Amino acid sequence: MRVGQTDIVLPTMMVGNYPKPRWFAGQAWGQIPIGRYPADSVSYEAFHDAILAIVNDQEEAGLDVITDGLMVSGDSPYFAKLLYLAERIEGYVCHGPSILLPTYSKEFSPIVRGKATRKCPIYAEQAKVLRKLTDRPIKVNFPGLQALVMCSINQHYSDVRDLAFDIAKIYNEEFKELAAAGVDIIQIDELSWHFGLSFGDWEADVFNTAVEGVAADILVHCCWGNYMGTPAYLPSGPAQGEAPDREGDEYVLTLRERGAGTGRAAAIFPRAQQLNLSALNYEIAHQGVADLQALDKAQWDKPFVAGVIDVKSLEVEQVEDVADRIRACLEVVPADMLGLTTDCGLINMPRQIAQAKLRALVEGARLVRSEIGAAREELLVG
Repeated sequence: MRVGQTDIVLPTMMVGNYPKPRWFAGQAWGQIPIGRYPADSVSYEAFHDAILAIVNDQEEAGLDVITDGLMVSGDSPYFAKLLYLAERIEGYVCHGPSILLPTYSKEFSPIVRGKATRKCPIYAEQAKVLRKLTDRPIKVNFPGLQALVMCSINQHYSDVRDLAFDIAKIYNEEFKELAAAGVDIIQIDELSWHFGLSFGDWEADVFNTAVEGVAADILVHCCWGNYMGTPAYLPSGPAQGEAPDREGDEYVLTLRERGAGTGRAAAIFPRAQQLNLSALNYEIAHQGVADLQALDKAQWDKPFVAGVIDVKSLEVEQVEDVADRIRACLEVVPADMLGLTTDCGLINMPRQIAQAKLRALVEGARLVRSEIGAAREELLVG
């Protein structure tokens, strides 16, 4: 798989949100001010050192692509990251009613009361520090554009389409600056597709506006939810353990339907084909490999990054188990188009376990790489 300017067989990376060092998380300097930050030398030193610790964990594990661990406001959940964005977008007010999803009901929707424009750079400082700390390819994570728009309370725009395209323009401006700062991969975390939620006919246009002219790889992570280790879900749909009676865009996700068929995946993969993305990232370890049947049916022709580490379990995978998951993915995705990652962020577990899971990911990839290398050498000899 091509990563930046390099071809890597089964490149390894984590989705992004990583346990922060205990001395940083929850401290006053862990709250990042708006604008250019941090504001003083003490907080900058802590900010820099926290990213350094996270980079070291990834490099010691042997990951091929390095992230900043989603260094936003401490150990915040996904929707706090939406508020992190809203604080940096003109036109937003960072308070509102609860989000109407059971998993995130303690979180609040930001309110749009004016035209949305970028107030200041959003992840520029993280990217600059990260680029200085490692010579490996680097990745920066963004909450999904659809997720931000759908979770916003629109009190300004007469048509949500106009809000979506203004947010897309903000993302595009930010993405271009990140690419110029040396970011190789920009990851966009979307969690609306699995619910059958859609903007409509212009869904692809708004996404493609956000990434137009961006000189970095665009990786979309289909996020199944991981707030406090719980998958996201809607309050309706088939009961737990039952097979869904709907497929495609009408499918509604329930709390947990591990390997329940391809309805949910069938709603995602064809839609993703319309987007100008470099690769799609999808959870395999927790959800099960059955969903890859839908990937095959969708005739997916872009790189695919498979989550092969279960972040909703504190049990550290055995290397052979990770290798088995990778081998199952290789039955559908060619080796030169497959990347590997954790299912989602590792934020909900102790840092020692997160480190061990990263090592299991890398060792499982190495095992399968050696098998691929041996098979190719055998073909050449034959």
